[in-house]
Amino acid sequence: MLIFYTTVGALFTLIIVKIFVALKEVFMKLPNIYITTIEPSIFQISSNFEEILVKLDPALMQAIRDMISSLTKSLGTIITNISSGVVLFVSSTVSTVPSFFVLVIFSIISSFFFAMDYVSITSFITRQFSEKSSSIIFEVKNYIVGTLFKFIKAYSIIISVTFIELAIGLSILKIEGAITIALLIACVDVLPVLGTGGIVIPWILIELIRGNIALAIGLTILYVVITIVRNVLEPKVVGQQVGLHPLIMLMCMFIGVKIFGFLGLFVLPVIVIILKNLNDSGKIHIFK
Repeated sequence: MLIFYTTVGALFTLIIVKIFVALKEVFMKLPNIYITTIEPSIFQISSNFEEILVKLDPALMQAIRDMISSLTKSLGTIITNISSGVVLFVSSTVSTVPSFFVLVIFSIISSFFFAMDYVSITSFITRQFSEKSSSIIFEVKNYIVGTLFKFIKAYSIIISVTFIELAIGLSILKIEGAITIALLIACVDVLPVLGTGGIVIPWILIELIRGNIALAIGLTILYVVITIVRNVLEPKVVGQQVGLHPLIMLMCMFIGVKIFGFLGLFVLPVIVIILKNLNDSGKIHIFK
């Protein structure tokens, strides 16, 4: 059993390393992609505009050229900085993988021995507290585990809805491999900071630069719809799953993010749920 878990942990770590290495290679190529693809597209678009606006005041034409030149330089600098930052982050992250792997193995071994002596360990802990305190501790543990699974279920529903929206929207826009792309973006939607916008917004900008205005508008509409549905659906679905009113859930998520950062999105709702359940069961008396 221990060998099995160790092997699984090693394979998981190897997969993570492969993903990070692939990301590093992609972002290392990003400045070159900009120079060879995006920048020429910008100049092509500007040339088209110049043909349309050729009858304008020469001073205005020069101002437009200067603005486009400044824009391309700024974009080049931004992309280079982003690429360098991501490559540095990925490199530093990969360098921590050995220690992370040791931590994973240690956690697996610890959980293995804990599972073997679960009854004796819990009995020892129980004896250190009064009967009432022990009862509350185990109830809190059960609430935390139960709430965790409810959160997983709730966000699985939200991700599924996002996937369906993306699949339909991208299919309407006639994007090749729409289902696969929708699945990948829906999975990224789970990640903090990135989310759907982390993929769709750069995609919109690239299509604008390439002159695919119709596709850029279509992607923008799709992104707005997904964002609105997500903001309406999230507090309601999560609230229903964990047993809180959607308004209370929304307040907890907002305040939690403000106080604890991204983790507060889950931490404060869990705390409120535990307090509510303990209050409902009569273990504590906070709410009337």
